[in-house]
Amino acid sequence: MEASNKKPTVLVVEDHADSREMLCELLRQGGLSVLAASDGVEAIAFLQSHMPALVLTDLRMPRMDGMELARYIKSHERYAHIPVVLISANLPAASARIPTIAAFLLKPCSVDHLLGTVTGLLRQSAQSQAQRSLQG
Repeated sequence: MEASNKKPTVLVVEDHADSREMLCELLRQGGLSVLAASDGVEAIAFLQSHMPALVLTDLRMPRMDGMELARYIKSHERYAHIPVVLISANLPAASARIPTIAAFLLKPCSVDHLLGTVTGLLRQSAQSQAQRSLQG
């Protein structure tokens, strides 16, 4: 049962270095393991070699934005189980209905709201994976 003691890993995808480091530090302080990418293309490279428990991504980024990344993740069976949280200062109203996103966070967002959302989704995801393992 050693694996259950392992910290969940969150992949933070943010093109602004200061914001990326701040998010990573807050998540580490919340007891999580963190990987960081500067855009969606770099995030996909991380997905090839790591399997994060959750992806926290900015909306607007160069090369591949957060919505494109979320669609990529959900369209690939290997990654489709990974919850994607979108964080942005400007969220389009219609995006709240897009099923590829597990949650939206508006910048600036409180530490408690960030950690509460992320840990809640990690808990739900772990429970879903445990149920799938028992069924399969």
